[in-house]
Amino acid sequence: MGILRTLGLPGDTKITWDPENPKEVEFAKQAFEDAKKKGFSAFKVLTLGRKGGRIYEFDKKAKEIILIPPVAGG
Repeated sequence: MGILRTLGLPGDTKITWDPENPKEVEFAKQAFEDAKKKGFSAFKVLTLGRKGGRIYEFDKKAKEIILIPPVAGG
């Protein structure tokens, strides 16, 4: 199972998908792409102490992806 977490003001949201289920993968991928269009940054979380990093495309094999909203400065 994969988890897509989107951080935001109204609260954090979570979408899960089974990499073997095309409908679930497509739903999570579309949510990922919609957030990226809004300026969100995506990070892949790795397990067992391995360092994750920023990603630019949806990875259906990822265990966890975190979407962070754009930072506004002033």
